[in-house]
Amino acid sequence: MSRPGVVGHRSRKGWQTAVMRPAARRLLPAALVIATLALTACSDDGDGGGNEPSEDPQAQLQTAADLLNEASSVTFTLEGEDLPDDGTVVVGGEGVAVPPSSFEGEIRIRAGALPATIEVVSVDGTLWAQLPLTSGFEEVDAQELGFGDPGLLIDPDHGVSQLLTSGTEISAGEQVRVDGEVYDQVESVLPGELVGEVLTIADPTAEVRAVWALDAETGHLRRATLTGPFYDGGDEQTYSVNLDDYDEPAEISAPES
Repeated sequence: MSRPGVVGHRSRKGWQTAVMRPAARRLLPAALVIATLALTACSDDGDGGGNEPSEDPQAQLQTAADLLNEASSVTFTLEGEDLPDDGTVVVGGEGVAVPPSSFEGEIRIRAGALPATIEVVSVDGTLWAQLPLTSGFEEVDAQELGFGDPGLLIDPDHGVSQLLTSGTEISAGEQVRVDGEVYDQVESVLPGELVGEVLTIADPTAEVRAVWALDAETGHLRRATLTGPFYDGGDEQTYSVNLDDYDEPAEISAPES
C-alpha cells in the first residue's frame, strides 16, 4: 500500500511540471526572437555601418581640422581615378608632411603613355625634385611639373585643414567600414580655387565635391575624396587622399645640393 503523503507530493509535482512546460514553450520563441534581433543589430559587417553620425557634421569637420593642425606629422597617400589619357597628369603619390609646410616623398606622374616617379622635398615654400634620369635634387616650380606644392598639404592656411572648414552644403553621410574600422562620413562642396592650392585644377572657378571620412573614435580625418574638373576636357576626376600615422617622429630638411 502506498503512503498517501508520498502519492500526494508526486501528484502536485507532476501538475506543476505540466503547467511549466507549456509556459516554457511560449517564452522560448520570444526569447530567441529578441536575441536574434540584438545579434543582427550588432553584427553588420558590410561596407557601411548603415548609421549616421550623431554629432553635428560641421563641428566634426572643425574637430578634424584642429587635430590636423595640432599634429606633429602625418602620412599622406594620394591616388587618382578617371584620369585623362593624354597630357601630364598626377597619378598618385605618398610621403610624410611636417608642419608648418614641409613634405618629403614621391609624386607619380604620367606624361602621355610615359610614367615617371619624382622624389620631392618641400620646405617652407621651396620645392626640390629629383627628376628622372638625374642624380640629384634641384629647385623646381611645382606648377611646371603639373601639381601643387605638397608642402601645403599640412599648412593650416592653405592645406587640407583649410579645405575641411571652407566647404558649403555640409551634410552627414552614412558610416563606412574600411579595413575593419568604422568611419563617419561628411560631405561638402569646396571652391575650386582653394583646392587648386594643393592639387592642380583646370577650372579654379568650378566647385569640387568632397567626402570626408572621419575616425568615429578620435575625430581624425582618415580619408578625403575630392571630385571635380582637375584636368581639361569637360570630364571630372577623383583624387583620394588617405591620412595615417599621425604624430610619428619625423624631420624634414632641404636636400644637400
